[in-house]
Amino acid sequence: MSVTLPPSLLADLDGVVDAGEYDSRSEATRDALRAFVTEFNRQTGLSGRLSGTVVVLYEHDHSGVTDEMTELQHEFTETIIAVHHVHISDRLCLESIAVDGGGERIEALLSRIRPLKGVHHVKLTVVEADR
Repeated sequence: MSVTLPPSLLADLDGVVDAGEYDSRSEATRDALRAFVTEFNRQTGLSGRLSGTVVVLYEHDHSGVTDEMTELQHEFTETIIAVHHVHISDRLCLESIAVDGGGERIEALLSRIRPLKGVHHVKLTVVEADR
């Protein structure tokens, strides 16, 4: 396996290795991939009624991602109950999307957000809610 990283991410990885937590880039990368796979698996195979928040970090001026996020909000009106949008910098936006509904529908929303060009991070947090 070969991976190309942007210079800034490679520098961050080297910083983690240099801090002494890992003996090599490979060891740090394996640990990061394990964490990624674990988190991804938590966000798939969802079922039943769920409540939670989807946090999305994206570049607002990248390939129309802002318009696509708005379209998704209209498409998932039965699942999205609130959206909080903030500008982190002159190019980055953070959206906190409150969701409530079927796990399958929430998973469908996530699968539509993840591949959007300009999206840096998507994270779902589910809370247990007595109804």
